[in-house]
Amino acid sequence: MAAAGPNEFKGYQLAPFQRRAAAALDAGRNVLVAAPTGAGKTLVAEYAIHLALMRGQRALYTAPIKALSNQKFRDFRADPEIGDVGLMTGDITLRPSGQVLVMTTEILRNTLTEDPARLAEVGLVVFDEVHFMDDPDRGSVWEETLIFLPPEVGIVALSATIANLGQFAAWLEQVRDRPLTVVEEKKRPVPLKHFLYHPKAGVFPPSRLKQVRSRFAKRRKDRSLRVRDDRPLLEELIAEKRLPALYFCFSRRLCERKATKAAADHRLLQPRERRRVDELWQEARREFGFDDQRGSLAELKRMTRTGVAAHHAGMLPLHKEIVERLFTAGLLKLLFTTETFALGINMPARTVVFDSLTKFDGVDFDYMRTRDYLQMAGRAGRLGMDDCGLVYSVLELEDVLEAPIHRIQSGRVEPVVSRFDLDYATLVHLYGAAGAAGAAAAWERSFAAFQAREHSKQREERNRRRMRGLVERRYRFLETMGYIAGEREIKARGRTCLGLYGYEIQLTELLFEGVFEEADPPALCGLVAAVIHESRRREEFWRNALRPMRGLLRRAKAAVDYAIEAEMAAGLQPSLKPLDEAMSPAIYEYANGRDFEELPRFTNAAAGDFVRVARMTVQYLRHLRKVAAQSGQDDLASRFAAAVDCIYRGPVDVRAELRLGEEEEPE
Repeated sequence: MAAAGPNEFKGYQLAPFQRRAAAALDAGRNVLVAAPTGAGKTLVAEYAIHLALMRGQRALYTAPIKALSNQKFRDFRADPEIGDVGLMTGDITLRPSGQVLVMTTEILRNTLTEDPARLAEVGLVVFDEVHFMDDPDRGSVWEETLIFLPPEVGIVALSATIANLGQFAAWLEQVRDRPLTVVEEKKRPVPLKHFLYHPKAGVFPPSRLKQVRSRFAKRRKDRSLRVRDDRPLLEELIAEKRLPALYFCFSRRLCERKATKAAADHRLLQPRERRRVDELWQEARREFGFDDQRGSLAELKRMTRTGVAAHHAGMLPLHKEIVERLFTAGLLKLLFTTETFALGINMPARTVVFDSLTKFDGVDFDYMRTRDYLQMAGRAGRLGMDDCGLVYSVLELEDVLEAPIHRIQSGRVEPVVSRFDLDYATLVHLYGAAGAAGAAAAWERSFAAFQAREHSKQREERNRRRMRGLVERRYRFLETMGYIAGEREIKARGRTCLGLYGYEIQLTELLFEGVFEEADPPALCGLVAAVIHESRRREEFWRNALRPMRGLLRRAKAAVDYAIEAEMAAGLQPSLKPLDEAMSPAIYEYANGRDFEELPRFTNAAAGDFVRVARMTVQYLRHLRKVAAQSGQDDLASRFAAAVDCIYRGPVDVRAELRLGEEEEPE
């Protein structure tokens, strides 16, 4: 191929930044691509994968969320030039020896520590949405993966635009020990136009904010300015033919409520479009075998026939799948959705609307980051269809007077910040491999250490002391709890925790304290759910349903609470999640044979949340079955397997969602 990179790939004329990335890949370099949403980063990843296959290598594709992993799996299966595709997400393992293997980043990190030989012949790893490395809860997994991945494996990292791109690239080149080409593209293929909206000011450009702010400041006590009404905005978008529109809400309930109201007020489809909606529903019914004449599917069908729908993580996977198909087909004109819709899923619209510029950041409500705003706003504007993408922000009085509009819409995009924080299982692994010094050596290679070194010697030494103190306290806890001993000895508890990949201390303690040995398969499901579930606000459940396993839950709580107290005794802030019983009644009853439709009697959680927790329960039951079998506990391993069988059915079974054939039984 030409030194400047190919002009065309898979029938697409490559943009200059895509050609530069392809040329670097041809030369055997690692590549970091930073570009706006919708610019075409994914085509670079696909070029890299095809190049690896041509070289006789395997390629891995990692993503931050399972929904994106599942989508990429389906995309690659449909690519005739790939063919041999596998999937590993925790929910399912399918063809793990495939030439192209799609997996969540957690699975890759776990494989690197448990069984790196499984990555034989892997020549490339694609890290999609690599800026996710600064996610407070899961970012450390990405960083650890980039550190521990064998140096001979090449990487392609895809990122949104970030402020410290040069710093991040310098660290990547150092930690990967291979030349890295940075390809930054700032221009969007479809430019954006930003607008603001308040019912008493109408739609206006950001350039008029100062004037509107001055006018509103004189009328602070006018109650009419506090009335929230976005209906005139929706009417204008419909009248001006500015659909389809993605309407971002930061609340699932608000998505549902607004979609219901819009569907009642509007009929946005032509008769031929409604007929096509009916045809797609018929196709889905034949494929998945559901009944859409009653219940929630019937309600969703009625709504989609108006051209309106909602999409959020609390919906059942099947419902989201149908909504996504209809939207992709251009049959949904108004989609009310949460921010997860913007993460990687390639479904642009002509218009994006923000219901609010504030969102919950895990602690409090605050104005959103520039990067988050641009990732969602970037869904506006369809390549080859729109001259520009239209972005509207609905403002309240306080927003008009105080919101940092310029910073949110066009300010400096936030830098990636290291979240490096080795979990207990990784510490146990490092202790066995290199003693206590192993964790210190890992920190020295981290982005956190790199950032500290670039800042100042004092900051570097301060961070080094802090990390060493933290590691020492965590190793003290592990030694007290009987996971490690001596110089590099991993004890039985430690060996067990290495096979559990999350919640490893809690699950190990339940195993070694004999709690699981007293439970039948449905109770095993309920116990594991209590370990992994974290309740949402206002989540309620029927406590009487837990009566058959109340004693087991008391013993489990005592074991987990003891570990939490041991953490504090070692001088640590508690990091272990206490038991949470809120989903256990529904999980227990479903495992006992209850129909899915009966579950609202046992929990008021969203159906999609139940499915997510049930699938995670299956994932950890499989881990537990494996470690029980390895330790010779055959009877317990059989009961864990039976627990999987009694819960892995209906919407919990991911196989239908992935459109697997009868011959494609997952492992």
